[in-house]
Amino acid sequence: MKIHSLLVAALLGVGRLGVQAAPVLASFDDLPSLPAVTGATGLYYANGASLSYRNVIWDERFSVVGDAYRVAPPDGPLFGLPQSGHYFVTNVAAQFGGEFTNDHLFISTDQVLTEAWFGQNEYYGYGGGADEVTVHALHGLDVLASVSLALPDDVDGQPELLRRMDTSVFLSLSGITGYRIDRHERGSLSGNWVGDNFVFQPAQQVPEAPTGWLALLGLAAIGARRRTRS
Repeated sequence: MKIHSLLVAALLGVGRLGVQAAPVLASFDDLPSLPAVTGATGLYYANGASLSYRNVIWDERFSVVGDAYRVAPPDGPLFGLPQSGHYFVTNVAAQFGGEFTNDHLFISTDQVLTEAWFGQNEYYGYGGGADEVTVHALHGLDVLASVSLALPDDVDGQPELLRRMDTSVFLSLSGITGYRIDRHERGSLSGNWVGDNFVFQPAQQVPEAPTGWLALLGLAAIGARRRTRS
């Protein structure tokens, strides 16, 4: 009976294990219609007229920016720095001349966001952008949990290195349908942020119990019944 019990426990354990799919990285460097590294455009256009990227639906107000973009070329400071590659996203509208700042940007997906990188941008050398961003995990429009990250302005007149936001706490949630990114605006031209390398963990899938285990469990059960009768 001891062997039988161990097999049952093992089989139940196998049934509870989820198949951990590989994390999905949204780096924005592989979008099909990227602008020049000196330019910027809406994510919709950089993604070939689609908001679906990495099985995620991105708010149409996301813009994709090259790492050589300057608001005031040729001598103005860089607008922002990517965490990797040559491109990043921001909440500034693609028509940078109007300086439209967007808040409450939405990401629609049932995948779990486990990390993202954020930092302050720079405009004309007179100060950076938002000093904090918050990512809310959503079920519909209801907030399930939130993570905030301070964005310091360490280097005067220059964009800041991005900092990692650890959102792995979202792995403990169920029913996620998306996320909302908010920011703390410090004033005029101070409500923007730079983001890059969003990492998503696909939803777990529960596998079927292996047939070998089932056969072994069946034999153990038969043996246990015979020993009980004898």
